[in-house]
Amino acid sequence: MTTVEPPGADEPLDELDLRLLAGVRELWEDADPMPATLVDQIRFAIQLEDVDLEVMRIREQEGLATARSAAEQGRLITFDSESLTIMVNVSPEPGGSIRLDGWLTPPAEHPIEVRTKNGTLTTTSDAEGRFAVCGVPHGMVQVLVRTRGTSRTVSTPAIEL
Repeated sequence: MTTVEPPGADEPLDELDLRLLAGVRELWEDADPMPATLVDQIRFAIQLEDVDLEVMRIREQEGLATARSAAEQGRLITFDSESLTIMVNVSPEPGGSIRLDGWLTPPAEHPIEVRTKNGTLTTTSDAEGRFAVCGVPHGMVQVLVRTRGTSRTVSTPAIEL
């Protein structure tokens, strides 16, 4: 089958072409703009140095239905991967920081890292898979579980809190 190119296809772009392309770009920027934090999210995510990294997916995210006031309510986020599930309750702390209460399934003691814009906070889950991290700043956050007995690290995607 022979391909026939339209007239002028082999010529350099001219002013009309550039205006048309700018109009298409503007149309897409209005219809589906790039998230303002996308570049920061990408930079944050690729700073990991681990080669054997299993990245989790968000399964659900919901506000907690409790008797607490709206300002005190947290949200529950569940992350899944082939080897691990992490459920994290995100709740505000006095002073504007965040507390993360987490549960790992299958439960076990594993080193936990919470990466933030201000650095890394560390803890260890207990034998039942529970852990808590206080003083987490608002912004981009990523939870890493360094699974004991393996060289594998399991990571949540970077999320905005």
